[in-house]
Formats: sequence, C-alpha cells, structure tokens
Amino acid sequence: MKLVITTWVLLLFSCFSLWGQASDSALDTLQIRYDVFETFKKPGPYGNRFTLIQSDSIAYKVNRLIEKNSQSQGKMQGYRVRIFFDNKQTARAESESIASSFSEAYPQVAVYRIYENPYFKVTVGDFRTRSEAMQFMRKIRNSYPQAFITRENISFPLLYTLE
Repeated sequence: MKLVITTWVLLLFSCFSLWGQASDSALDTLQIRYDVFETFKKPGPYGNRFTLIQSDSIAYKVNRLIEKNSQSQGKMQGYRVRIFFDNKQTARAESESIASSFSEAYPQVAVYRIYENPYFKVTVGDFRTRSEAMQFMRKIRNSYPQAFITRENISFPLLYTLE
C-alpha cells in the first residue's frame, strides 16, 4: 500500500512538472482556480500524453483547497526585502522617491510603501522562502546597501515563470 501511494505521489509531482513545461504563461493553480486535472488530459510540449486514473474525491479535495485559498484573499506567510526604514521629517518624501525609483529599475517586482507610526517603510517582493528573498537581496545590495529581509503576510507569488 505504501508503495502504491508513493508511486502515485511521484507521478503527480512529475505531472506538475510536465504541466509547467507545457504552459505558455506563468500560472499558480492555487491563485487562479485552475483545474489542473483538465490540463493533464492535454498533450505535452512534444505531443506526449499520459492517463491519470484517480478517485473523484482527489479532484474534489484539490478543488476545495483551491477555493479555500482563494477565500483567504491570496495571503500567506512569506518574506520581503525592506529597502527603506526611517522616521525623520523627510522620510515620507524619501520613501516615495525610493519606491518610484525601485519600480522603474525592477518593474516586475511588487513594491509596498507603508506607514507604521512613526516609521515609513518600503518593502519589495513576495517570496515564499527566505532563500529566495536572500537571492534577491544580494541582487539589489549594491543599490540598497541597508536592505534586510523581513517576514510578512505576502500575496501569493507565482510558483514558476517561463522565460
């Protein structure tokens, strides 16, 4: 029984991998309520196909999980990189300037500018893991030497991107 379950799980993860290769855009099934089982029925990038035999309860539970996650308004625990944190009199103008200059330099990365009394803060990115945030922080370290990683509720980031 254990071998059957392990085999099924490995098959499912390999299917996610094939689906990711066949897709023409960046998608996260938990974010957009996408029926991944329908995608499995379509041919892959090289015309390859496979047959998935499963109980209807599996598709039901996956779809319930997707619905539950969409009801939580797309938030999860994750990490962001804080590039500005100050409370002096010019902090408001500085935070606006830093947020706009960052947006121009990295248009694909989300920028969050907030005020928590008495501090103005600018954080960037939505990273699922600390290591993803660390990689990005290293990338921007020359422009933002005071950057540091912070744990926050983040918007669901995409699982993968195709280039």
